[in-house]
Amino acid sequence: MRAQSADPMEASDGTLSDAARSALRDGPLPFSAADVAGKAAADAAREVAEESDRSAPLTPFERMVAGESETSNAPSVIGGLNFAGLTDNNVSPPDTTGAIGPKSFIQIVNSKAGVFNRVTGARIASGTLNQLTNVASTVNSFNPQIVWDPTTNRFYYVAASIHSTADARLSFGFSKSDNPRNVTADWCHYQLRFGTRFPDYPRLGDSQFFLIVGVNSFDVSGRVFLGSDLIGISKPPAGATCPGEATFKVGKKMDLRDANGAKVFTPVPANQTDTFAMGYVVARNGVLPSDRLWFFNVGRNAVTGFPVFGAPRGAKVSPYALPPSATQPRFSKKDAAPTLDTLDARPTQAVQAIDPRYGSFSFWTQHTIANGATGSMVRWYEINPAQNPPVVQRQGNIAASNRFYFNAAISPDRRVDGPNRAFGNNFVIEFNVSSRAANINPRIMAGSSINGAALNFLLVKTGVGPYRDFTCRTPKMKCRWGDYAAAAPDPRPAAIGKGQVWGANQFSGLLNPGVDRANWRTQIFRLAP
Repeated sequence: MRAQSADPMEASDGTLSDAARSALRDGPLPFSAADVAGKAAADAAREVAEESDRSAPLTPFERMVAGESETSNAPSVIGGLNFAGLTDNNVSPPDTTGAIGPKSFIQIVNSKAGVFNRVTGARIASGTLNQLTNVASTVNSFNPQIVWDPTTNRFYYVAASIHSTADARLSFGFSKSDNPRNVTADWCHYQLRFGTRFPDYPRLGDSQFFLIVGVNSFDVSGRVFLGSDLIGISKPPAGATCPGEATFKVGKKMDLRDANGAKVFTPVPANQTDTFAMGYVVARNGVLPSDRLWFFNVGRNAVTGFPVFGAPRGAKVSPYALPPSATQPRFSKKDAAPTLDTLDARPTQAVQAIDPRYGSFSFWTQHTIANGATGSMVRWYEINPAQNPPVVQRQGNIAASNRFYFNAAISPDRRVDGPNRAFGNNFVIEFNVSSRAANINPRIMAGSSINGAALNFLLVKTGVGPYRDFTCRTPKMKCRWGDYAAAAPDPRPAAIGKGQVWGANQFSGLLNPGVDRANWRTQIFRLAP
């Protein structure tokens, strides 16, 4: 596999394979038919449980987690930066991602990209995802990711770009400086060809030497899961010019397997904050329920400079299973609302940084999992990935009966900005909450922990009503939601004695929305633990 320069003049017929079409229409492709059946069973069990529920009243802590009561020591909004992000009426879900640099915040949704002033929140520039990836307007680009890298002082992006039924590609690139002022000329643009092997749900992370991308690969029909793959791409040298395509050292590891030889699912590389030569990747166990997460190393061959992929190492965690879809309030007594997609227990993002409390690198990640039959919950982890087996230093659940917690993102407050390195013993996690039983419209919440203390919670953005759009035209349908959110440590936090974390997520922002378009809204926010 080799890199090639992206060319917006390259012809594309705009056709989609069944796999790409299904991913765009229905969401991330599943691991197996058993996962599809398991999700349906979880939804059926939720419906039965709702009809017969006689649960006890919520504790004060549970009400706080849902944003139904005030909490002390909650994360705080810094500089008034809790503002509207990008939106688009034509695509759902938003696939909200974002990264904070020393001079700007970059947000990408499924069809748009924007540059925001990190001091005022004002939008500096915006454009389409195809402009950012430098491909023709007829190309179908989606599933974007973006990270900030303090090692090379650049933003990096990746996205799936489908040129035709038999020509699937990954677009990747990076900013020419630490301060891009647009989504076009201030970036370098490249591609990797996958042909008929459709790379679904790309996840982006890095190490000192490489961009690391994890994908779930499917055949063109979308009915056969071929395996999860890892790609390592060497980082560019310093400078404002775009390196030649032949200068990149690209390697791949196809069909990742666990220690027992079984397929794993959704490899998620960590966005590395502190510089470290080894990159780390987490993946979900293939078969669920499970009590394992799987870790893979991405190192560097000192002679050739190409990536070297390590063997699987299992981390034992508390058991997890497929979550039911999330409920939300009714539009009226006669007008029920559809449910919201909570995915399939896959991890969705990760950040790696030094935690001074442990004196070692910590790998922070999270996923949405089942909370019995009456809800979904967010499970978060702080793991030392360098050990064999990896050591789970902390894990926790964000949960309450008959509430649905989902679509989260987590980050420590570690500051790395040149020689300035501080903090990292606190973290922020942000997520969505909804519930029909508790009359909670889809909202954004955030929690934080200081020096290992219990989480406290903040209501970031309330939902104005139940949600629906063209992906869920009837109450019996399930709305696309997510498919992920963003959280990242601020390299230049305000001087308040601890670090800060920037996040971006979606919420229900319209009252009584129609079903002729997408109706999501996104919010960008800067929080201190």
